[in-house]
This record gives sequence, C-alpha cells and structure tokens, in this order.
Amino acid sequence: MTDRMISSASYDAYMTVSDHVADGWMASVCVVPKGTPKNGEGVGLDTLFECEAAAWESVETLARAELNNLK
Repeated sequence: MTDRMISSASYDAYMTVSDHVADGWMASVCVVPKGTPKNGEGVGLDTLFECEAAAWESVETLARAELNNLK
C-alpha cells in the first residue's frame, strides 16, 4: 500500500492505492482541511480498479477536482 498527498491553499488530499486480493486495486481519497489528520472528517471515496495505474490516475484526478471545488 502506498500513500500520496497533494494540497491546495487550504485543503490536503490523501490518496491511497492498495492491492485488494482477487478484486483488483482499491483506490481511496480523503480530502480534509489543511492540518487535519487523515482520519478526521472529510470527503472520502473507495473504488476498485483492474490495474494499479488506472487506480492512481483516477484517484489523483478525483483528488484534484475536489481540491479545485473547495478553493
């Protein structure tokens, strides 16, 4: 499992992609106010993908869209 983070001026987006046995790759994103822990309140999404590259591409696109909406 790998984590990545991208930020805007006031929000952080934590992205995770992990191998989900027999189902594919689980991609998660959690958007929280800057300085709030990842496990705090925030926008969250979990989705399954067939390959790791597609999971990272989709989760990063979603995270950037959420950050743009929350400016």
